Amino acid sequence: MASACTGSVDISFGGKTPAEAAVELIEGDTMAEQLGVGPIADAVCQAPLNQDVGTVFTCTAQSEGQTMNFDVVLEEDDRIFAGPTNVIDSAALPLLETAAAQELKSQNGFALTEDAMDCGDSSVILDANQQMPCALTNPDNGVVFDAVVTVTDTETGTFDVEIVGEAS
Repeated sequence: MASACTGSVDISFGGKTPAEAAVELIEGDTMAEQLGVGPIADAVCQAPLNQDVGTVFTCTAQSEGQTMNFDVVLEEDDRIFAGPTNVIDSAALPLLETAAAQELKSQNGFALTEDAMDCGDSSVILDANQQMPCALTNPDNGVVFDAVVTVTDTETGTFDVEIVGEAS
């Protein structure tokens, strides 16, 4: 499956610490726009252990009442690259939905169409368990079930899907 989180931004941090530059980058309008989420605020970044190229450090921030997690990489020429580790962007959702329906079909022998799973149209910030709610519609009778997709790797789009019950 294609990468689930495609939004990321890099900037030069000359004159600032890498952590200060990462906060500025994450809270900037460009990051929120690329990810398709609301304004990002309250970013907190740990200082990297060193300033060697390739060093990774983490940050958290808030958007739409949810915690976002970021990996930030130090690059050459005093630049940083920040990418979320718990966001599924809206462009990747249809791919994830199709793959989840196919997985349920192959695991359980369900007669599902590729569009049976619906996880919404907007980018999703995964919860602390890396999960998001979705709806699964039985194409035979139209009954809708609640499903939970647990994304185990946002970079590769690896996931598990579980039907948790009939929607109320």
